[in-house]
Amino acid sequence: MKRKAAEVRKLRLSPNEETMLLKEEYERRRKLRLQQVREQQKYIALHIRQKVKQRREEQLHQLEEALRAEWQKAQDEKMKALEKLYLSSLRAIGEGHRQAKENEPDLEALAKQAE
Repeated sequence: MKRKAAEVRKLRLSPNEETMLLKEEYERRRKLRLQQVREQQKYIALHIRQKVKQRREEQLHQLEEALRAEWQKAQDEKMKALEKLYLSSLRAIGEGHRQAKENEPDLEALAKQAE
């Protein structure tokens, strides 16, 4: 029995088996490296997409503010123009009354002329 146990302990891998184990280990490490690189690429791509999205949102926000300010300015200008038109119309109404009073025929003078 001792002889068989000693033989078992002395067993070594054949060169083909050793080569195959080394190749399998190499392939396992290669796959692990590829997987790590792909995960890094995914992380980098996600980070870039987030930056682009954030930049786009900032630009849209700035554009919105600029357009809102421009629209507000245009509305203020329209309001001022309409106020001026309204006030000039009110003055014109008063002018019409004044002109009507000035152009009223003098009934007493006409009556005297008629006599």
